[in-house]
Amino acid sequence: MLNFKPINIIILLLVMLFGLPSVQATENAISNESSNVLQDIVKRGKLVVAMYSKDVPPFYYVDKNKQLTGFDVVLIEGFAKLLGVSVEYNRSAKFLDDTVTLVENHDVDLAISKLSLTFNRASRVLFTDPYITLHQSLLINRLELSKQLQGRPQEEVIQNLTGKLGVVAKSSYVDYAKHFHNMEVVSYSSWAEAIKDAREGKVTAAFRDDAEVKLIAREHPEYALDLMSVILKDAKDPKGIAVSIDHNQLRLLLNFYIKTLDWNITGDQMINNYDKEINKLKQKIAMQEQQ
Repeated sequence: MLNFKPINIIILLLVMLFGLPSVQATENAISNESSNVLQDIVKRGKLVVAMYSKDVPPFYYVDKNKQLTGFDVVLIEGFAKLLGVSVEYNRSAKFLDDTVTLVENHDVDLAISKLSLTFNRASRVLFTDPYITLHQSLLINRLELSKQLQGRPQEEVIQNLTGKLGVVAKSSYVDYAKHFHNMEVVSYSSWAEAIKDAREGKVTAAFRDDAEVKLIAREHPEYALDLMSVILKDAKDPKGIAVSIDHNQLRLLLNFYIKTLDWNITGDQMINNYDKEINKLKQKIAMQEQQ
């Protein structure tokens, strides 16, 4: 019995209906396009990378010297250096999902912007294995939480929060928020706006990854009077690099690069030991260059 892959079946049907080139010829064309992407990058001398327009420290941000830096920047520039090319950043994306669209439309070679691996995004592009796994987290308005307790255990109440949940528009947290069945999702153009409304009680909680929540706690300890941070340990938020669905060779090489770096880091380490961890990453990349 013949065993066709789903994509082979689709191609075969197109051939039968419209007289398109043979299955083998079409598969060869796809394979050739995938294998040529690395040659094209090296030939042009640069890797074109989509990165969200708004700074998200410590992952990617413009420092006091007006230089783009951060974990994502060091990671992808290390990869480009191994290829022997420079990096050109496309920061036109007004929303995080827009970086995925740029990849999907072949406007860039890849996207790295602390992108969460979601079903919706994975249906449009390929993702590398995660280079870091964070956790979904909440900043809950303390007064709103106390109103919902009514003698019940705090953990139970948090799992069944009601009211409004603030998220960044067109981010993975719009999808993640659907797990809070009793809450109305409110989208904001920025994380700062969501936090502001959470502090004022206009939304019950703001929802994002633990790196962002811990960064707020560190930079604004006064917010603890209004907000309680909750890390959802069972709700992981893996971050990967997006490439086009027909550029699997690029994805495989990125996976090899990530795996050989053997760089394990948590949200806590990233926020509290930035200098130490970024230097560790640079050392691991330098070791790759020497091999």
